[in-house]
Amino acid sequence: METQTIKAPSAELRVVDLGKTRQIMTKGKAYHHGKLVKFLDTIETPLSVATIKKLVELKGDWWLDEKERRQDFDYVGKRLVTLINRFGTLRGKRILDVGSGSGSSAFVMMDKGAKSVQGVEPNAQFVELAEMRARDEGFQNDVGFLQLKDTTKLPFEDGKFDIVTFSAVVEHIPPSQRKEIIKEAYRCLAPGGLIVFTETPNRAFPYDGHTTGLPFIPWMPLWLAYPIAKSLSWKVKRGLTKEQMVAEGIVGGSYWKIKKAIPGAECLNLKGGDADWKCDVKKCNRFMRWFLRVGEWKTKTFLKQPLNAWMPMLDLVFAKEQSTNNK
Repeated sequence: METQTIKAPSAELRVVDLGKTRQIMTKGKAYHHGKLVKFLDTIETPLSVATIKKLVELKGDWWLDEKERRQDFDYVGKRLVTLINRFGTLRGKRILDVGSGSGSSAFVMMDKGAKSVQGVEPNAQFVELAEMRARDEGFQNDVGFLQLKDTTKLPFEDGKFDIVTFSAVVEHIPPSQRKEIIKEAYRCLAPGGLIVFTETPNRAFPYDGHTTGLPFIPWMPLWLAYPIAKSLSWKVKRGLTKEQMVAEGIVGGSYWKIKKAIPGAECLNLKGGDADWKCDVKKCNRFMRWFLRVGEWKTKTFLKQPLNAWMPMLDLVFAKEQSTNNK
């Protein structure tokens, strides 16, 4: 059994090649479910040694978190998959995954029955890593990744895909480009298909738990939010420019902005069920379930809006109109 040592910024990984799988023995710190913690454990993975090296090279101390996004269904996959299955099914569907990163969401959707996934991602190194992971897991014939700097113009025909996903992506897109990117992805969606937005920080909610950990940041214009976050946030890396902070996700999304980009689409969350779904995903107590049910009744009855329009994270599903004329 061949053994190699891989150095991460805060840990040492001892990788043993077992043939069909690799065993990673870790000593040090790594990001586990979004938090930097001491991690002394042994992990088994189908990833090759070369892929593990590339994962550590690109993700640094986040290598473990990225791996968990793939292998721990409850961490990220459950939210995405159960949201889609509330209003449709993944089984046999052709998926366009916008902002596919290094592939974790694509592989989870394949696990749950998708026919194929086409990822588009502006970061060339993430695309390279995603392709390596696809080969290691045997998905190379059904999952593809395309590096595109400009996702306002996609090289796909109208109506090619049954589902389009934006999984934890919208907040990382410059606000000036969001409308065009969403419209272009919507063009590629088949009539009656679903366009899904999940894990996007909500500008309607007063607390930014995603990027800065500060109150009222979502309600501020960027010219004001940036210097405040730069000075006061314990989560923001020191020395980030305004553009870099936007890329980190300081400007969340909103139900109204998404609706404006695709005015002909029907928001399926208005059918109800957001309260129970949120509680099932997060396993909240009875009081919180009751509180959210009351909130959902009020937003639907008086505001004609889904509960998710007001939650900390946007998890929204829209259906494309049956008419093919969406211009």
